[in-house]
Amino acid sequence: MTTQVFIVKAETDIVNQIDSLASKLGCSRHELINQAIKECLKNYAKPIEKTAKGMAIADRGEVIIHNEVMNAMEAILQPVAENNFFSCANLWKDREIDQATIRAKAWRN
Repeated sequence: MTTQVFIVKAETDIVNQIDSLASKLGCSRHELINQAIKECLKNYAKPIEKTAKGMAIADRGEVIIHNEVMNAMEAILQPVAENNFFSCANLWKDREIDQATIRAKAWRN
């Protein structure tokens, strides 16, 4: 891989921290800075890329209207009695088990 020299002005404290960390890691200043730059580019590139894709999708009109999503969700959700966990969870459907039975087994006297 080819390299290129460029100059960066940094505060003395930052340079000292870089040198100290590089020494502890057993690498050179430029190796540490190159790794930091790669990580920074990677971390910035992903969100920017996703935003650009999202904007392109929106520009093409390929979006779902919020109200349409909410209406679809409301159609899926079924009202459940507040005190009836079992019908909400639907885990014990068609079984002879209820809250009283579970409580009796859990809190035996």
